[in-house]
Amino acid sequence: MKRKEVLYALRAGEFDGISHSYEPYKGYGKNSHQLEMSVSGGSIEVTKVTTGKSFNGKENERWEDRTPEVLSDSKALDFIESHPYYFSQRRPDLF
Repeated sequence: MKRKEVLYALRAGEFDGISHSYEPYKGYGKNSHQLEMSVSGGSIEVTKVTTGKSFNGKENERWEDRTPEVLSDSKALDFIESHPYYFSQRRPDLF
């Protein structure tokens, strides 16, 4: 991957509009985790969605926790490098 050129393309907005939800996976216990990604304005917003259930004494209660993180510059490049599929479809010459 051409990191410098990918960074310029990200800042120029060439990857804007890319969004994807990565398959959920089971963590420890009964919790499930999923990553949602969207790109806009030269940054990548990655939201980790954790869902689970707990017992309140009478019945199971389902809960969801969303933790957003905005990535830019080198952190965004690291994310693109570990998840290149959707980015390489937009600009295959950079990968």
